[in-house]
Amino acid sequence: MSLKQQNTLSLKLKLCASALLLMTPLIGLTACSSDDPKTFAPLTYDYLTPIFFNVGQINVQNLAENQKYPRDVTNLSPVLPAAALENMAKTRFQARGSSGNANFIINRASLQEQGHNGIYGQMDATLDIFDSSNKKVASVAASVNHTYNIDSSKGAASSKANLYDATQKLMQDMNVELEFQIRKHLGNWIVDATGTPVAGSIQTQDLGKPGSTVQPPTTTPTTQSSGKTNTPQSSPSSDDDDLSAIFPGGKPDTVNKTTQEGQQSSGKTTNSKFPVGSLGTLPEGSTPKGY
Repeated sequence: MSLKQQNTLSLKLKLCASALLLMTPLIGLTACSSDDPKTFAPLTYDYLTPIFFNVGQINVQNLAENQKYPRDVTNLSPVLPAAALENMAKTRFQARGSSGNANFIINRASLQEQGHNGIYGQMDATLDIFDSSNKKVASVAASVNHTYNIDSSKGAASSKANLYDATQKLMQDMNVELEFQIRKHLGNWIVDATGTPVAGSIQTQDLGKPGSTVQPPTTTPTTQSSGKTNTPQSSPSSDDDDLSAIFPGGKPDTVNKTTQEGQQSSGKTTNSKFPVGSLGTLPEGSTPKGY
């Protein structure tokens, strides 16, 4: 073999060796990519029946971002709880009036590890109604907190799959409580798609699973024979009254305990002349099948 041929062969071997070294990390990355968690469907709520309000504009404000709590795993969830709640509010709450506005404020939407087998979720939000002079004329607050048992087959409590499931369940609980408060205290501000008052027509509607078909709730619009238009008013009541429809025998101790714990961890207390709702453990019937 001539010297020129030897040099050519040597160069080819070096190039092959270099290519192999460059490919080795790619092979490793390819192997790792097969272990990546599955993708998670976005949590959308456009299949739910909208709630129309007699206001000219609805604003949604998220104050829950970048909040941290002990053993907080919120940011590890494939879908952030606050983003899911913000998306639902923007989708479902729609303005059909000519003046005034409504402000939906998300104060907290968090997930925290509870030992090795649980995820504690909490959501706090308020819905304020303002008239044309920007005076607050009605308001409700909704708060839910619950510890959800994880599915060990999906990994640790902080796994994306378990946090995704916890976010779905937390959203279901919040939907039940939020609609209950709106229906009970803001009925005079609810209208149909044409802006006609339909006080008392909103019924609780389960979130179901993403992509599922949900039947719209039955509505029974009220009839006004006098032809007069009622002036919207809020109907303040005690927290125990708010829960009477869900806890006929009175508010259980677990609700008081979990609510107090949530308030202590968040460092906030609620003191308002407007209706306030707070649920701990919801009844079994409020959670869709399959959870």
